[in-house]
Amino acid sequence: MDDQIDFSADGQEPIDTGGGFLSGLSEEHRAFASENGWQDTGSVLNGYRALQDQLTDAVMLPSEAASADEKSAFYGDISKSWTPKNGYQFKMPETLPERFPYDQAFAEEAGGWFQEAGLHPEAAQKLHDSWVGKMAEQYTNQENTAASAALEQAQAAETAHYDLVREYGPPESDGYQNVVAKADRALTNLKASGLDITGWFADKGALTKADENGLQQVADPVAVKLLSFIHDRSFAEDGLSGLSGGGSGANPFDADSPNLKEQSELLERSPARARQMIMAAGRDPALFRV
Repeated sequence: MDDQIDFSADGQEPIDTGGGFLSGLSEEHRAFASENGWQDTGSVLNGYRALQDQLTDAVMLPSEAASADEKSAFYGDISKSWTPKNGYQFKMPETLPERFPYDQAFAEEAGGWFQEAGLHPEAAQKLHDSWVGKMAEQYTNQENTAASAALEQAQAAETAHYDLVREYGPPESDGYQNVVAKADRALTNLKASGLDITGWFADKGALTKADENGLQQVADPVAVKLLSFIHDRSFAEDGLSGLSGGGSGANPFDADSPNLKEQSELLERSPARARQMIMAAGRDPALFRV
């Protein structure tokens, strides 16, 4: 009997269905054999051998029953194919602040961690960018906070400066210079007597040196006025007699309530001290020939 010839499912290639290799297959299997070019036992074996060769180099995922160590070993093996031996070469994000202090040493250290973890270069770059982005965000916030604080300090200093100017005159005037000098002397004497409040007044910007425009960097004019008041009320020429009850505490050179006897004694005993008190009273030392 003649061999029977069928056609594959697409009607293009004939399949021998006589007494040969494919004769006992179903129509579906014969179509599959045709797609793979299997016409006899030899072609099937050749195809199987080729598949074995491919599977030799294939990566087999650990089964669900695999232990944690087995899964870790599997990941370590496959990560060797992409982990750079010479370290990661990170690209810098394009949106970093102009003066952002990029930490190259830390980036290299982190790259070592990424390499030990077997991260793919793309994953390592994403982590790098996330870290740098967070640092840049914090840097920007700190810069903005510092700028705001500096602006507030400058505004407070300007306001305080003009407050002192309105009350005592311009920075070069005797009245202005005198109140600042008295405040400085009071602070020094308090410190010498065991009461160091320098830090508290420094926080208020008191007693700082005037800038090139004559602006005294005083954030709180009350601080200077308070020290000046302490000076006038509590310090005698040689100490803290005012704090312990000695002395009247009044300025004998005050134009509204002058004390001629104390003026004469002070001018004779301590001309320098007398000059300070004359200036504190807002008067001209030249009138008293000192």
